[in-house]
Amino acid sequence: MTYKTLLVQLDAGSRCPARIAIAAQLAASHGSHVLGIAVTGLPDIVVSMNMAVPDAVEFIQVTETFLRERAEAVAAAFEQQLKAAACGPYEARVVKGGTIETIGRLARCSDLVLVGQDEPQAPVDGTAHDLPEQVMLRSGAPVLVVPYAGDFPTLGTRALVAWKDTREAARAIREALPLLRGASRVELLELAEGSGESASADGSLAEAQAWLARHGISARARHEPAAGDVGETLLSRAADLSADLLVMGGYGHARVREWVLGGATRQLLGHMTLPTLMAH
Repeated sequence: MTYKTLLVQLDAGSRCPARIAIAAQLAASHGSHVLGIAVTGLPDIVVSMNMAVPDAVEFIQVTETFLRERAEAVAAAFEQQLKAAACGPYEARVVKGGTIETIGRLARCSDLVLVGQDEPQAPVDGTAHDLPEQVMLRSGAPVLVVPYAGDFPTLGTRALVAWKDTREAARAIREALPLLRGASRVELLELAEGSGESASADGSLAEAQAWLARHGISARARHEPAAGDVGETLLSRAADLSADLLVMGGYGHARVREWVLGGATRQLLGHMTLPTLMAH
């Protein structure tokens, strides 16, 4: 298994070049085709349909022109960066529509999707909130989320893998195998979320370690109690390891429950400090 098609979310934000750089790095390692998607976004229909706004039709036309030209400029910058990287085949597409719907649909025929973490201080215009979660849940594709702050010259040389005996965790590991094979160090960490939870009583941690070993990946496995919030503990352990990749399942609980009560997925997506590969 390898990543033959990488889809990259393109936008006018300052962090877009960082996502493209990681995609170029992956493409050079895996012989990937890189597909950059610049979505135009949609005009503000609420404003344009307000009878108090004169020349609503003209407003929509001007807005659509602006959105299309902005997306074209973003696509052109992507092509220029990939050409300079000389990492292999690439393609830029300008797509009219909403970001979440478009990326979610096109991601279904991709091996890995690179998106940006939601940025709290980003302007509302052109921003698709909850994009990582929406793409992960809508497309079925693994998502590599790149933080909105920090520099990431390497990816996957030291990896922290969050293990839990769930479908989501197993899927995340399976999707991360091409990255984990190239890591110099892999930590397989199982966190006990409750004080009464025994140390991997079902033996699943050892099974996961053996699974990785059969793929040629030597992982150190350990079980420990979560020191408070699971998401915070994972980020702390990633810092201890100087990890440049975190792998974890996304939304192991019902999504509504995580939205209302919080959860490791939302904690990570809100406070992430390193690129994180998630799968649902």
